[in-house]
Amino acid sequence: MSFTRRTVLQAALISSVPLLVGIPIGPASAATTEISDAAFFGAWNAATGSWSTLPVFDYEANAALADVAAAARSGDYAAARAALLQYMRTRPKRTPPAWAYNGVFSPGLVPLFLDHIWTLGKGEIYQTTFTVGADLAEVTTDVSGAVRSAVASGGVGFMLMARNKEAGTAEFASRHAADGTPELTLTYADGTVRTLAASQSNHIAAGADAATSFGTAETLQVHDEGTGAFAANTRKAYLWFDLAGVTAPESATLSLTGRTSAGEQKIMLYQVQVTFDEKTQCWNNTVQNTFSWQADPNGFTWKKPTGANVDNEFAYQLPRFYFAGPLADAYGAERDEKIAAGLIGLMTDFIADANSSGASVNAASFPRNLDAAWRFQNWTYAYEILRTSPSLTADANTSILKAIHAAGLYFTTTTSATPNWMITIKSALVYLGACFPEFAGAAQWRAGAQVFLVQQLGGSLYPDGGYTEASSSYAMGVATTFVGTANVLVANGYSAGEVAPLKNLSWFLADQTYPNGYDPAYGDSGYTDQRPSLSLLADLLKDERLRHVATSGRSGTAPDHTSVVYPDTRVAVQRTGWAEQDWYLRIGADRGNHGHPDELAVQVYAHDRPLLPAMGTYSYAVDPIAAWLRTATQANNTITIDGTAQNPNAAGAVGNLSMPWVDLADGYTDATPGVRHGRTVLFLHDVGWLVSDTLTPADAGEHAYEQNWHLLPDAAPELDRATARTRFATGTQLAIIPAEPDAVTPALQDGYYSVVTYQVTPAQYVSYSLKASGTVNLDTLLLPVPPGSDAEATVRREDAPDGGRVLRLTASKGRLEGYYFRGPDDGITRRVDSYRFNGSMLYVDHHDGAQRILLTGGTALRKRGKTLLAAGQALSSTLAVRLHQADKTIEVTGPAAKPGGLPLHLAAPWAREATVAGQRVPIKRNGDLVTIAAL
Repeated sequence: MSFTRRTVLQAALISSVPLLVGIPIGPASAATTEISDAAFFGAWNAATGSWSTLPVFDYEANAALADVAAAARSGDYAAARAALLQYMRTRPKRTPPAWAYNGVFSPGLVPLFLDHIWTLGKGEIYQTTFTVGADLAEVTTDVSGAVRSAVASGGVGFMLMARNKEAGTAEFASRHAADGTPELTLTYADGTVRTLAASQSNHIAAGADAATSFGTAETLQVHDEGTGAFAANTRKAYLWFDLAGVTAPESATLSLTGRTSAGEQKIMLYQVQVTFDEKTQCWNNTVQNTFSWQADPNGFTWKKPTGANVDNEFAYQLPRFYFAGPLADAYGAERDEKIAAGLIGLMTDFIADANSSGASVNAASFPRNLDAAWRFQNWTYAYEILRTSPSLTADANTSILKAIHAAGLYFTTTTSATPNWMITIKSALVYLGACFPEFAGAAQWRAGAQVFLVQQLGGSLYPDGGYTEASSSYAMGVATTFVGTANVLVANGYSAGEVAPLKNLSWFLADQTYPNGYDPAYGDSGYTDQRPSLSLLADLLKDERLRHVATSGRSGTAPDHTSVVYPDTRVAVQRTGWAEQDWYLRIGADRGNHGHPDELAVQVYAHDRPLLPAMGTYSYAVDPIAAWLRTATQANNTITIDGTAQNPNAAGAVGNLSMPWVDLADGYTDATPGVRHGRTVLFLHDVGWLVSDTLTPADAGEHAYEQNWHLLPDAAPELDRATARTRFATGTQLAIIPAEPDAVTPALQDGYYSVVTYQVTPAQYVSYSLKASGTVNLDTLLLPVPPGSDAEATVRREDAPDGGRVLRLTASKGRLEGYYFRGPDDGITRRVDSYRFNGSMLYVDHHDGAQRILLTGGTALRKRGKTLLAAGQALSSTLAVRLHQADKTIEVTGPAAKPGGLPLHLAAPWAREATVAGQRVPIKRNGDLVTIAAL
């Protein structure tokens, strides 16, 4: 999903734009349209004094359209076009929606857009254009921003592509050349200079060499000519520099040695966000995002290029006109008519091409209704700026407005089964109705779309308020769409109305946001800062608690909760608080569009970074890396069974109980046929997470299990027997500690991490595998180690002579020593080391001078024959107890806690104060026991 923003162009854009190749200097011409002037302006019957064909404009309600109406009545449609242009140039200013853009924009892209050069997404980021001459010479260019942005990922790549379609071929020395090899020079604030050689270099070639790798060649070739997106002899060059152990420099310079067979040749330099292997990289296996139709008299084809590995999204996102907003802003800042004429020409060219494409409603619907909605949002923004341009002719203006009107009619009836599509479509209809009130249908467009949007949003949420598509980014895109529509309506003098379900969706998003304010990035999502969008939602909803989350606690009111569960959505979040230093775990078994096979996967954040992230999406291209990230359960922090990807639509559930010192999440999934996976997460707030997996097959056969824990690219994990530890250069570390190290085969595997779509980086992950028949249990301690901490911990399976499963946990922090038991709920008393317990779940420890007890079911807990806790009847649910002798306090919480309820007996004769669910209750003493009304 794309995200909208309003930009203010900086001084760099206000400077002059380079001369553009192939852009008309004079006024743009009109395109063929699918609707006649008579159908658009109306056809007047003088005999009856009425319209025989109704106009699309409400002439009666808008006196300023009188000249247009008069020309239409006389049948002089040329005059009507001229009058309409004059009206649009002088009409009151409208406030359009913000333009949408899905790449990384820089002012240098403006001339490229106008020259029909476009990049899909954020995988290739334009840096600059430089020139090579006929003589072999060194060329240097500043790449400071690219290098600084890539340091954390451990490497930076570059792509060289011909700026113009011409006969010349540029050649550059590769890393295998004897002289002039590519170098990256890093300069630091203290004057230190470090020079890096390229670790990979290659060029790819279309046509006959499409399957050939040139990774050992001494020269890199760059060439493009002809019409279309590329030709049989097109060449692009790639470089990669290893940044392992490199800190961010003050500046960075790329040095190349090259020449061209022409007298002079311009070369575009892009930062690439995907690593490659020079030994195997070729045209056929390289996902390409940037293509050029420069000098092609037909311009963009508005379709996906064939003959290259291109994401299908190219064919959908290019017609969305993501470049329209930046071009309009550039024109608004400079009033350079070359820019206005170029953008108008792109719009009218699109109309002409789309009207002959066979699309159901021509330019209003091509290629899909979702893409059309984004396009007309961007066109609405651009038109408000272009309407006063001298380059906008009467004919071009009429063509554009005809397409806009056709879109309004189309958006009132088109449908989709996907919630985010319909919300995007109807929001575009709101924008058209608010920004083009001259159309007779505008009021109904606005009103109908507003009603639909509220109903659609309500229908897109589960009863608990969670979003039905399993993607955090898509959920946020839907939420912010409502902010956009409300702002446009209010700014143009219309009521935005109430959107009651939006508050639920906003909190669903806020509750899942990492403590640092970033997206947990489950499903088809990216690791992006959610706080700007949450701030917009807080403003719209006037929600001060939401503002607290959106500002990392700098303003607003702290939320009244921390951990949360969405049982219908099948998502739970455990968190210690809302500050960046807090700890967080998300577990889900959600399902829906844009989801991944990641049932019961967890994402973990502690203190200052994600420690176990979701690994992202990368691309929708036919590519093995993209396929692994999006369709393999192995790419998630869960268990792969028999090498099979999960079915996220299978039965499952997730729950969570939150208490002051502990959380307990529990879930299951039947996503792998034949084996049920259950996962429980015990979160000790001051220690870490104890994850318990239970795998229960329906047969007696052997099954293969692979438990995976995915890490960030710079985690540098190491294995010490079965314990894995990260080795980040700075910040919080993570230890992954299996309770039965000899029962699994540990390994460090090679995977991938996609921080946002179209960017991907190699990343190692930790894998524990085994083959077994019957029920299998895997218990794993996830231990965060913040900076300056020497936290150590152990977890070990203990004998359970009476059945069930017993773990012994120790931790250096707070001198913790505890036991964790899970067993059947049959009322039988079982031994848990020196304890005796007759319930189904028990956690008990000593920590910082306090005894802590968490239990489900049962009536009594004893230690060496002495009663620690007793109840008159079996607990119906879970109870948490903290006994602090030094403070002389008893704290009882959890769903089984009821102030003033049935008696609970505790071994705390020293107690002076007791609270139950936060309420103080009286204490009665009876020897070594005290009794409180707590159940």
